[in-house]
Amino acid sequence: MIKRTRIELTIRNAAVLSVILISLNLSVYWLMKEMLFAQVDRSMTGIQSGVMETKPAPALSDNFADAQSDSDLSRKPFVTLRLGQTERPVIQLHWTKNLKPIPMPGIESFTDEQLDRLVPTRFAETPETVNLGDAYFRVRMAPTNSLLVASVNGTTYAVAYQQILTNVTAEIGMLHRLQNILLFGGIAGLLVAVGAGFYLANRALTPIRISMERQQQFVSDASHELRTPLSVIQAHAELLLRHPDHTIEQDSKHVSTVLQEARRMSKLVGGLLTLARSDAGVMELDIKTVLMDRVIQDCVNKLQALAEMKDIILQAETDSSVPIQADEERLHQLLTIVLDNAIKYTPEGGLVRIACRKLPHSVFLEIEDTGIGIAPEHLSRVFDRFYRSDKARTRQEGGTGLGLAIAKWIVERHGGKIRVESKLSVGTQVRITLPA
Repeated sequence: MIKRTRIELTIRNAAVLSVILISLNLSVYWLMKEMLFAQVDRSMTGIQSGVMETKPAPALSDNFADAQSDSDLSRKPFVTLRLGQTERPVIQLHWTKNLKPIPMPGIESFTDEQLDRLVPTRFAETPETVNLGDAYFRVRMAPTNSLLVASVNGTTYAVAYQQILTNVTAEIGMLHRLQNILLFGGIAGLLVAVGAGFYLANRALTPIRISMERQQQFVSDASHELRTPLSVIQAHAELLLRHPDHTIEQDSKHVSTVLQEARRMSKLVGGLLTLARSDAGVMELDIKTVLMDRVIQDCVNKLQALAEMKDIILQAETDSSVPIQADEERLHQLLTIVLDNAIKYTPEGGLVRIACRKLPHSVFLEIEDTGIGIAPEHLSRVFDRFYRSDKARTRQEGGTGLGLAIAKWIVERHGGKIRVESKLSVGTQVRITLPA
């Protein structure tokens, strides 16, 4: 599933990056083309407007042979187009209404095939680029707004269309070079896009893969933890069925074991439910003003009997009146988990101490014991779900391996921090900081 998702994400990321790259290349090409031709087109428009300012001729006969006109379009076919500090020739062509070119000096340089490509009806009134053999010309065509005539070698012609042409071969060559650069750059960019898409897909899937691995491990551990008490309950229940004539007193050992494992399983299921709700984000906190010193004292009173059974001294050192904005029930659960762990792993005659200090913007808690301690290689994983450095001893003590994971969630959900320091055979210190 991860492999297929990685391929899909790579394709999608590469496609998005490719579209962005192609759009950027097209934009660069279009912008360069507009910049190259914009000034040429403006100058051609100005020249053509000047040419059109010619006095109309008197009425002419159909063949125009005997017509006399004081309006003579005998302008030179070549005029100068000034572009910044450079100059280039501009060719003027005139056409009759029958789409025949009017013979003028200079148009002999165009072949019949080229003139066929310059027929006015092929062009709109906006400037266009046309390829005439080895050269490219920018062409602007406009129909005459009044009856213009041209007298050439004694013959008068009616001008129906007028064209301005300027050579833009250099600009087209520049665009072709830019096109090749963008093409090869685009191919290289597509390869980079595929690599980037693969990298982004891996980055996006990394937390998902880790989460799935943790979930699989969580399910595996939960199944294992639930299977053990169920097996014990089943075994002792079968033993009870073998002797239906026994009294409860005779089978009290089996009944006690079933009850103990049932309680352990209930505790485990409760922890799993808490973590599942926290992962799904559906567990909300009931935030209100709580006196931390009272919460600590309640937890100490509740666990005092457990500590006395092991001859452990349970001390509480708190500042008076320590208000905090928190969920009181979750604070009770947090302190019960940490204190219960401290009592479980502290040998008889030991000491468990909880201290609470009020800081300017936070509340600092420290739970310290003189227990067996935790090896350095296990400290980094004490908050992992179902992780236990000594599984046999933990199971014997009734632990599920979920307590500190739940404690960490409660602290972080309140915006606080929790850390553990420990030395083997010396003791463990749990330090908690909660925002006040």
